[in-house]
Amino acid sequence: MRVAVILVWRPKYFPTWNGRNTAGADRVPPALAFDRAAAPYTAVHLASLLPHDWEITLVHEMARDVDLEMDVDAVFLSTMDYCAPHAYWLAQQFRCRGVRVIVGGLFPTLDPSYFAPVADAVVVGEAEPVMPRLIEDLRARRLQSIYRAQAPADLSKLPVPRYDLVETSFRMTMGYEATRGCPFACTFCVLSAVSTPYRWRPVAHVVRDIQAIPASWSWRQRKLVTFWDNNLGANRAYFRELCEALTPLKRFWSTQTSIDTVTAESARLMGRSGCRYLYIGLESLASSSLQFTNKKHNRVQDYRRRIGYLHDNGIAVMSIFLLGLDGDTMDYLRELPNLVDEVGVDVPVFSLPVPIEGTPFHSELDNLQRLLPGNLLHGSDGVHVVFKPKHLSAEELEMALATCMRRSYSWPAVAHRVIRRAASGWSCFAANVTANCIYMRHQRALADAGLRRIRARASRLDLRPGVEYS
Repeated sequence: MRVAVILVWRPKYFPTWNGRNTAGADRVPPALAFDRAAAPYTAVHLASLLPHDWEITLVHEMARDVDLEMDVDAVFLSTMDYCAPHAYWLAQQFRCRGVRVIVGGLFPTLDPSYFAPVADAVVVGEAEPVMPRLIEDLRARRLQSIYRAQAPADLSKLPVPRYDLVETSFRMTMGYEATRGCPFACTFCVLSAVSTPYRWRPVAHVVRDIQAIPASWSWRQRKLVTFWDNNLGANRAYFRELCEALTPLKRFWSTQTSIDTVTAESARLMGRSGCRYLYIGLESLASSSLQFTNKKHNRVQDYRRRIGYLHDNGIAVMSIFLLGLDGDTMDYLRELPNLVDEVGVDVPVFSLPVPIEGTPFHSELDNLQRLLPGNLLHGSDGVHVVFKPKHLSAEELEMALATCMRRSYSWPAVAHRVIRRAASGWSCFAANVTANCIYMRHQRALADAGLRRIRARASRLDLRPGVEYS
């Protein structure tokens, strides 16, 4: 059987985008039209669950467009919320040719009915428990409309990902998975709407996957490791075991964890085992906003000290900051770039919170009638204002987002962040420089696109500000 596994993607700010050669694609800035930084772990893992005698094509839309005329019997589409309309369009194109369409991912799990008109089957929950039955039904041409996982996947049984299927045009590193889920329930996080427990894989299996990377890949792609876990350090004992197992591999690695897991000891373990880049969801520097989002494990007064532990061990720190939470004021947002710099974040990323359907954040805004009219999915990419902020207008929030991006990624600001990490070791310095250069292009392109959109909307007096998500 010939199948395609497609990791669905679209550039932010452009919800009607359906490929780089379709109408309107020329409006997308080059910095937003591709995202080749990392290879698609989700796709190579999904491919590993399929029979090895099948002819499998893997498509990473961040790097290349989908060939709508490809000769396949079925396609597997994996999508998140803001990419769902594009996934819907892809499903339509394939199904009208008689290709069977299977859709899965976080958004189909939350709303399987969305794809019912265009998909032969929708996977609800994790793919591993249902894949044997789905494969059997696909072979027999008797797909059911819904395949619902009745229990979480057994992570001790995950096969080695199909690295052999990945195009090697990606710049940086392959993704890996050691844990799944998160023990916390932040109100805005999609995981708060998906009831799966926090679990971890056998460390020996994680090491096995890292060592299975093809020898033909470049030094950089083999040497750099990224764990796409939501909170790798939440189980302290497991994290310690993993760090000890990574040490003899002599890899440079990065991951995501919550700030409460960072201690002097954990930072030392990470640094010694090769961690050089850490993403931490600080989310806000306003304590009141953190309380509104149930992020009680984040204590603003601890940020600088804990980030200092990481810097002392040669680890650069990236964090996202959400603008427009209920504790945010205009004065706070004006000062935010300075506050971010003061706590020592090396690579700041700015975004708007997204009220994903099924999360407590969405329910609260909906109950208070604070969701703006429009297609919420089109606007759920973190750069469109889709709800009424509490202490400022939608226009002020939109402008504040662009301003934070431009100020934090001016040349002087980037140079300052890079120079201050020069003493943290060459590998940390290299990670910091590389990430700042990548995000400088990306964040400034988002800011410029947002400003153009604000100006265009202001010139069209027949449209209400803050409502149009396109």
